[in-house]
Amino acid sequence: MEHSQHNETATPVLHEDNWQPRPELLHAMQEIATITEGDETAVVTDRQITFDNRAQRTTITALPVGVETVDGLWISERIEIRTPLEAFEDLDEEHLAVINTFTTTGAIVRDADGHDAVVSSLPVFEEDTEALAVLYTPLIANAALLHLIGPLCAAFQISGRQDECDPAQMALPGWDDPSYWDTYEFEYATERMRANGIYANAGPHGLTAEFAWEEGAMSAAVGDRTSLLQIRADEPHPSAGNGLLYRLDLPVNFDAEEAQRCAAVLNRYEVNGVDTPPFFGAWCSQPSSTTLSFVGFWPNLLYKQGTVANIAFWCASRSRIARQVIGSEL
Repeated sequence: MEHSQHNETATPVLHEDNWQPRPELLHAMQEIATITEGDETAVVTDRQITFDNRAQRTTITALPVGVETVDGLWISERIEIRTPLEAFEDLDEEHLAVINTFTTTGAIVRDADGHDAVVSSLPVFEEDTEALAVLYTPLIANAALLHLIGPLCAAFQISGRQDECDPAQMALPGWDDPSYWDTYEFEYATERMRANGIYANAGPHGLTAEFAWEEGAMSAAVGDRTSLLQIRADEPHPSAGNGLLYRLDLPVNFDAEEAQRCAAVLNRYEVNGVDTPPFFGAWCSQPSSTTLSFVGFWPNLLYKQGTVANIAFWCASRSRIARQVIGSEL
C-alpha cells in the first residue's frame, strides 16, 4: 500500500461511456452502499451512490482511469466523494483556508465556476484487491459520512456556538474512548519510514517525520530544508472527539494572501489528479500564518491497524507533489 503516487505524464486511457466496474470494485461499491440503508431518497447504481448527509447530498462515484505509475503499478480506477455546499459561497479563499483547518476527511474546494464542495478522493490500484476490501471500502464509506463534520465545526466555532457542535452532540462511535491508535502503530510506521531513508521518531502518543524538500536533505536539526509531518493521538477534534490528527507543514513562507491562494491551488490539484495520494484532509492556512499545511483527522471509527504508516507515506508523496506544484525556491 506504500506506492509511489506521482506521474506527471500519466494520461487516462479508458473511457467512461460504456465502462462498468470490475468485480472487486463492484463488490466494494455494494458494501459502501449499505450506509444508505433507511434513506428513501438514496440513489444507488453500480458506479455511483448519492444519499442525504446532514441536510446535504453526498455522492460517491467510481471512475475509470487506466494509468501506469512510474513504478509500474496500474491505477485502474478512482473513487471520489463529493458533497456540494451552498452555505459558504459568499466566502473568499481566506475564509475557506481557515474553515479547512477544521477538516476531518475532506477539503472544501471551489471550482472554476465558484461552486464549493467538500471533496475526498482515492486512486485504486488494480493489484490492491485486499486493500480495497479491508481498508479502502470502509474508509470511503465512513469518510463520506464524516464529510460535513469539519465545515459544521468551523461554522459553529466561528459563530461562538461551539457547544452546539461538540463531540457529545455529534456522537460519533467511539468519540469518547481513548484514541485507538497506540504506541505500536507509531513505532511500526517509524520503522517503515526509516527503512525508506526517512528521518522519523516515535513516542507513546505520536510520531514526527521529515521529508526532503531539497536534494539530500534529512533533518532541519542539521540545517536541512524539510517538510515536517506530525501525527498525534492525544489531540482530539473539537467536534469529532478522539482519534488521530495528522499535519504536514511545508518549509515555505508566504504572505497570508499567497498562502491561502496556494492552499486552494493544492486542494484543486490533488482533487483533479490521477496519480496522487489518497486525499482525506485539506491544504489550509491560518489568517496570521505565513506557512502552508495539510491537515486531516481520523476519528476512532476509522481505525485500522497499520494506517499510521499509510498516512505517513501518503504525506511523503504529498510533500513531493507540493514541491513540484508551488516550486522549491520559495
